[in-house]
Amino acid sequence: MNDWIQISFELFSQSSDRIIWNLILAFIPLAISYYLFHPSAIRSIAWWILLLIFIAFLPNAPYILTDSIHIVELSQNNYPLWAIILILIPQYIVFISAGFVAYTISLINLDKYIIDLAGKKYLIIVNAIIHLLCVIGIYLGRFERFNSWDLVTKPGTVILTTAQDLLNVWKLSSIAIAFGLVWLLSELIKLVNSSFMANNSRHN
Repeated sequence: MNDWIQISFELFSQSSDRIIWNLILAFIPLAISYYLFHPSAIRSIAWWILLLIFIAFLPNAPYILTDSIHIVELSQNNYPLWAIILILIPQYIVFISAGFVAYTISLINLDKYIIDLAGKKYLIIVNAIIHLLCVIGIYLGRFERFNSWDLVTKPGTVILTTAQDLLNVWKLSSIAIAFGLVWLLSELIKLVNSSFMANNSRHN
């Protein structure tokens, strides 16, 4: 019994710090979105600065999808199969789900704001731009090891690297596939959210 507890705690702890930090980064744009896209928000200089911060940090939320690679890495560390199935995989399912839901809720808040401001005609364009920027951010974070702060500390390097990667056919293909996947998943969560809200309204 003690061995079971020790193995479970050790495996769970392997990713705890990474998960907590990445979830904090994922929830920053979500928190900002409630202020930015509130109907009474005034588009002052502070609002535009917050919008840039929102865009810079938003890729951190869907980036969590790529952390699934750590399941494979940790699975190769001689942990028993039961620990992988009962501890590691559920831990990452909750982690990844929370991060991507935070991303989608941020977009839902943005969608409502766009609809109130200009109607539905710009929704697809705005969503396409946001998803594309986020997928590029995911790619730069996972493969070029940039983070949100680098946009401020070394913007030239980030821009040059991005331009070079977008000219590479294989890298561009990877970004295109990720773009479709992220958009599809976000739309599925939006549908689930809409159904939940509709059912909740009927019961109230």
